[in-house]
Amino acid sequence: MDYCLSAPLDVARLRRALPDRRVEYAARMGSTNDEARRLAGEGAPDGTAVLADEQTAGRGRRGARWVSPAGRNLMVSVLRRPDPALLPPERWSRLTLAAALAGTDALDGTPGLLVRAEVKWPNDLYLSGKKAAGILVESAMDSAAAGHVVIGAGVNLNLMPADFPEELRDTATSVWIETGGRPVDRTAFAIAFLSALERRCRQASEDFPEMLREAWDRSWLSGKNIRLLRAGQELEGIAAGLGPEGELRLRTEDGRVLSIASADLVRVVRD
Repeated sequence: MDYCLSAPLDVARLRRALPDRRVEYAARMGSTNDEARRLAGEGAPDGTAVLADEQTAGRGRRGARWVSPAGRNLMVSVLRRPDPALLPPERWSRLTLAAALAGTDALDGTPGLLVRAEVKWPNDLYLSGKKAAGILVESAMDSAAAGHVVIGAGVNLNLMPADFPEELRDTATSVWIETGGRPVDRTAFAIAFLSALERRCRQASEDFPEMLREAWDRSWLSGKNIRLLRAGQELEGIAAGLGPEGELRLRTEDGRVLSIASADLVRVVRD
């Protein structure tokens, strides 16, 4: 069983399934996001995907460390070069939601997974109320008229409870845990995620209102009393929806509705 849980990605199969996509793979690398950014600087094409079985310097938002045993999870970063006529830089934040919904699409198709994947704004995916995946989107302008975005995703696939640090066992989970111990084909999941991400990135420019509706329908925070930090200020209220660019709407106790574009330490105070 342990071999099945940590089998390396089948890169030839990935490339056959994604023939129009440049796929870069290494069994071990520092960070897939860093490698995708390096390739962007070398002129790699839109859609280039970088995957690894193990990261030695993986990270999440605000530089948080991402720890993953070798060969157990999906670790992938995708380079996007948005057409500014369709998705200008001020709307690149939409791609975080695109990646999150691509994750729910891939999870929905996972054999044996009966629980519904939910989006925890702004960049996490939850299963059974616990974190199962994180999204990290980084962008840069290559020139005055063009730039690139790197969409990174880490999804806990074949982790057992003992694989998590003790301090995370009550708040994190994996697909293996949620399916009652059914190993996940990581290559199949990677293909499903990358295919879904392509569709969702198109939707971000073509039909973002529908994406917002889907994201809120999947929201783990919907209607919950939450507390968050924005620019060092602690705010509390009810998660009341998403704004036109995916910002969180927070209804405070005094009746105000605040628009939160970015925040840290988003946590539920009470349901």
